[in-house]
Amino acid sequence: MENQNGQQDLSQLKSMFSDYQRKQSQSKNNKRSREDILAKYFVPRATKEIFRMLPPQAGRKHIQEAFFHVVTTNTKGGKVRHGTVIYCPAHNDPKVPKLGTDGKPLLDSNGAPMLVPAPCPLCEKNKAILKTQDPSLRGVKKENMNDMQLSVLAKNTEIWKDSQKWEAKKFYIVRGIDKGKEKDGVKFWRFKHHYRNQGTLDKLLPILSDYVDNNQVDFADPLNGTDLSISMAESDFNGRTYMAITAISAKGKSPLHADAIVAQTWLNDDITWRDVFKPKQAPNMPPYEFLQSVADGTNPYWDDTDQTNKRWVFPNRPDLEELANTRTMNLDNDEKEFEQASDLTTETLPRVTISNITEDKVGEYKDNATNLGQEIIADKQKAAVTKPEVVNEPVNEPEVDDTDSDYDDLPF
Repeated sequence: MENQNGQQDLSQLKSMFSDYQRKQSQSKNNKRSREDILAKYFVPRATKEIFRMLPPQAGRKHIQEAFFHVVTTNTKGGKVRHGTVIYCPAHNDPKVPKLGTDGKPLLDSNGAPMLVPAPCPLCEKNKAILKTQDPSLRGVKKENMNDMQLSVLAKNTEIWKDSQKWEAKKFYIVRGIDKGKEKDGVKFWRFKHHYRNQGTLDKLLPILSDYVDNNQVDFADPLNGTDLSISMAESDFNGRTYMAITAISAKGKSPLHADAIVAQTWLNDDITWRDVFKPKQAPNMPPYEFLQSVADGTNPYWDDTDQTNKRWVFPNRPDLEELANTRTMNLDNDEKEFEQASDLTTETLPRVTISNITEDKVGEYKDNATNLGQEIIADKQKAAVTKPEVVNEPVNEPEVDDTDSDYDDLPF
């Protein structure tokens, strides 16, 4: 097809390429494995690491802030694990309407809905513990307290420390490229805020500021930005050895990549930190209920310690455990988009009328199976009708071991 200037109109072809890339991306996101997700974490472990920050996406900052709970959870083999990093909906999600006792949204003086943070059982537990403090000491300075008040203060302090285990912590997230593993593409470097200003951010910002002052260019510029050299060394804290950043330096001006096509691929990647650090959940248990189970110490977990019996474990919920470990033929799956042939348009096809079909004769089409993130071979589909099948390890949202996946200067 040619336009008025005699040139070919390539808009349809470009649209085809764009649509293909979008569908490929959706397919990868829906079937992302544990390894795929972990490949998106940048965790400096080697003695020397090279990281290149990418320009921020539209409407975002170079260094973003997000909040996560760092709590104790159950893990495979029934072991208790400390330091699990979990997404906080109250701090990361948009606010929601506040509901009255009748279940209807409450309105402010202007008639607009009153908004409150999204519900989070872990934040709620933090507040519930704090409410057990003795309020009689409010406004009383420590130096003016008598012995009884000092005893109450000590108890209040212990309550406060207990509550902090459930408080959401601030993290910083940087989007960039691990130059040692370029094949992984865009990655995210997540590190904790340090309340004494001695954390990773406090080491990083002076280096970035100096680079901008000396070169008058964005440190993340694709052509004149800089790679960051990160030096690591072993450090001990509370009897634990871990890798700590000893120095960060800018390596000087350089292009993002020598191959402009590779660089553009990275720049065009629309993945965000929310695609990687997702709310945790389990089969048939939405994120809110999962967080509630964490607060109760009964969170479900994927157990693959027995290679012949990999399965989900739901403490105190045998009903959900059986359901999670059984693949059933789902006759109520109406959520998946119903796809049709690409040439089914009103412009290209004649309207067909069938006169002998009435409303009471029309059945309802529904999907006959649920994939649960795993490819089902045809012969297994047939067997599943008569025999329940144990599901394999989940691939959409695996139980990611965050112990070594989150660098911090002072480990929890």
